[in-house]
Parts: sequence; C-alpha cells; structure tokens
Amino acid sequence: MKSTFLPPILSIVVSLPLLASEPSSTGDFLNALTVTDPPKEPLWEVTGAASIGLSKGNADATNYGLQALATYKKDDNEGHIGADFFFSENNGIATTNSLRIYSGYNHHLSDKWFIGTFGTFLTDEIADLDYRFDGGMTIGYNFFKNETTRFSLEAGPGYTWEDQGGVDDHYFSLRLAQKFEHKFNKELKIWQSAILTPEASDFDNSLFIAEAGLEILLTKEWSLRTALRYQYDNTPAGGRDKSDLLLLTGLSYSLGGFKERADPGRMTLKPEDDEPGEIKMGWSTTAAMNFSLAKGNSDNLFLGATVDSAYREKEHETFMSLAYSFSENGGETSADSLRTSIQHNRVFNDSYFVGGSLGYFRDDIADVGYRLTPGAALGYYLLKSDEVTLSVEAGPGMTFEEVGGVSDDFFSMIVAEKFTWEISDKLTLSQHLTGVFDPSDSQNYILSAGANLDTDITPNLAWRVAFAWTKDNTPAATRESADSTLTTGIAVKF
Repeated sequence: MKSTFLPPILSIVVSLPLLASEPSSTGDFLNALTVTDPPKEPLWEVTGAASIGLSKGNADATNYGLQALATYKKDDNEGHIGADFFFSENNGIATTNSLRIYSGYNHHLSDKWFIGTFGTFLTDEIADLDYRFDGGMTIGYNFFKNETTRFSLEAGPGYTWEDQGGVDDHYFSLRLAQKFEHKFNKELKIWQSAILTPEASDFDNSLFIAEAGLEILLTKEWSLRTALRYQYDNTPAGGRDKSDLLLLTGLSYSLGGFKERADPGRMTLKPEDDEPGEIKMGWSTTAAMNFSLAKGNSDNLFLGATVDSAYREKEHETFMSLAYSFSENGGETSADSLRTSIQHNRVFNDSYFVGGSLGYFRDDIADVGYRLTPGAALGYYLLKSDEVTLSVEAGPGMTFEEVGGVSDDFFSMIVAEKFTWEISDKLTLSQHLTGVFDPSDSQNYILSAGANLDTDITPNLAWRVAFAWTKDNTPAATRESADSTLTTGIAVKF
C-alpha cells in the first residue's frame, strides 16, 4: 500500500475591498450601489508546484516532482481535484516512480461540523503497487477555523481496491484524518497532516501517512515550499520496506495568485534603491544549501553546499569560494566533489586590476585525486556598479594534479569571465566561465562554468536555482569528460 503523498498548496485569491465614496445625491447613491458591488471570489482556483534536481556526466541522476490542484468553493460547499507525480533515477535505474490522483468534497453543516466524500488513486512502481483506489464518506469537525489557524479532524467508512505485489484484494476500510495550518505572518505559513487508512476488520493491514511543511510567499503568483513526508505501510509487498521518508523542496505557482499577504504594492521586505549606487565596500558573504532525502524503498541522499565571500576596498579586493556536493544511492556514493578558490586583486583606476589566485579541486567519482592551480592575472572591469559587474582576466599559472592515479604538472594559461546583475530588488543573476589551457598540448584543457539565480525572500534569505558545468578534455580512463548539475535550495546572505 505504498504511495507518494504530498498535500498541495491551497491558494485563495484575494477579494478586493469595497471602496465607495459617500454619495452626494440619490442618483449618485444608486450609481454607487450599482458600480461598487464587491467582486465575487472565483469558484475555481488552480495551483501547480514543481521540484527538480539533475546531475549528468560521471554522476548520472535525475529527480523531479510535479503537482497540480484545482479547488472549488461556493457558499457552504468546497471541493478539490489534484494529481502528484514523483520520479527519480540513478544511472538509468528508477528509484522513485509514483502517481496519485485524488479528489474530495465537503459540505459545511455549521462553522464547526462538515460531511464529505473522498476518492484517491495511487500507483507506485518501486513499492510494487500496481494500483490502489480508496473511496468513501467522512464526517469532520473544525476545532479552529479563522484567518490564521485551522485545525480539523475527520473520520468515516470507505472501501479499498488494490493490486500489490501481484495480489488483488478489496475490503471495507476506515479513514481517520487530521489537518493543521497556521500563518505566522503575511509571507510565512506552516502546515501538517496525518491520515490513517486501516482495513475495517484487520487493523494490522493499514497505511499511515504524515506530513509537515512550510510555505514562503515570494511574489503574488510564486511561493517556496519545503515538505517532509513519512509513510508507513504495515503490510508491504514482499521484499519491500514498511516505511518511506521523503524531503522535497520546490516552487509553487498559482494561476490566479496567492492570497495577498503584504500591503498592496509592497511585495518585498527589502527596501528599494532610488538610483543605482557604487559597488558596496567591505565584506559580503552568501552561503547556500540544497538537500534532498528519500529513505525506505527509495534510498537517495543529496547534499550541496556553497559559500561565496568578497571583501572590497577602493584599491583592493579579495574573493573566496567553496562548493561541495555529495550524493548517495542505495548506500553507494554517486557524487563526491570539492572545489575551493581564493583570489586577491590590486585595482587601478576602478577598472584595471592585477591579481594572484589559488584553486583546489577534488572529485572522487571523476577520479581526480587533486588539482591545484596557482596563477596570476591581468584583468579589466567592462562594467562595475552596485547593480552590474562584468570583468575579464587572463594570465599564466601552473597546474599540479593527480587524475586516474597518475600525477602530472604543467605550465598553463588561465582565462576567466565573471558577471553579476541585480535584475530587480528581489532578483539577482551571477555567472562565470573559466578555462585552464596547456600551451604545449592543445587537447589538454579544462573548462568550467556556472550560474546562480537568487530570488530574495527577505533581505538575508533567498531561493537559489544553480547550474554548474565542467569539461575535462583529458579525463581519467573510463570517465566522462563533462559533468553538469542543476539544483535548487536556500541561500543566506550576511
């Protein structure tokens, strides 16, 4: 009875307040009554959510989740229909592949009591569940139901049809469910739910799903969602685990916009600058983390961490960076790499600079024991302001490395391009491209590129989408020459 369950976001489109000036005559009064009727809340609302992770090359892994939800509300009636699909694979082998289609309808008898019906279809290849269909009726009670908090319980009879592990079965079942949601402020809310579905005549045959998560509003249409789901199937298919744990982070989009959680015209906590300013001096540091986890029948772990720090004075600047990634599938490591660098520049006339740098790289999967690249550079800022910087640089260096168990060192030329752009008060793009070339061997070169897109949640917290690409034209034997990753996660600025 395994299934993947991730409650989607329930969005509400804001109703505009009635704005009517005091009528000065009977005609004006009648016109006001006609024109200023409050707009009705739409009967249907549509929301979608997605999460993605990608690694290609020596580490070959893909995982993504897709969700859709349509909700209906009119008077004392409310309903919904939705779908969740989750898929992941490692080295061409599927580790998660599940689909859930669900629907429900409730009629409120009062502010507290409601009755309803439900239906759910589940299929999960990894849990050996060909299908499971649950349908039935419930009666529920709202302990809290206001603008900030909602807590409800419901229970009722149902019927289950399923084919798991090649065995068909059908039986009377029960549904016991609990839901909780709380809004801390205009941008942040948490939610939690738990559902127990036992066979009516045998409580040992039961499925339990519990979930908790948070949602952060980014714009009127977009929000950030992180959820932790735990599932326990007391009678799994033969050879399958009873429990599954899944951590997901992704973006959600509302077709009609989420309920307003900020004053009109103020969709960010970060103050706007009236005019572009000069580049900021002193220290600035950004640390980012992305993490995904699946335990049980799907056994996957991914951890990524980056730290970028810069110190600027009028004539001096220092840049430091560190990036680490690790992934594991079924207890076997599928990615393990570390990249770090430091560079100091002496700036002349705000545009030209000379500098020295030192880089270090290690990648166990690509069989790179170490790669050390000290160098010097002459560079030029094509653009340099608080909003946009674009620089190019080139210079000589040395490369010391051990690849495939073979040590080597050679004189090299290093060429780099770096770009940052504060697109708006909430959106920042950064990008870089670096090449290390062996002048004595045109086939011996290494290219690396990366790009980060940060969306500010608060002045110190951002949602990051990151892409990284590396090409080693002379890789270790049996290794791929190119590696690429696409990840999402949280970035902290200080």
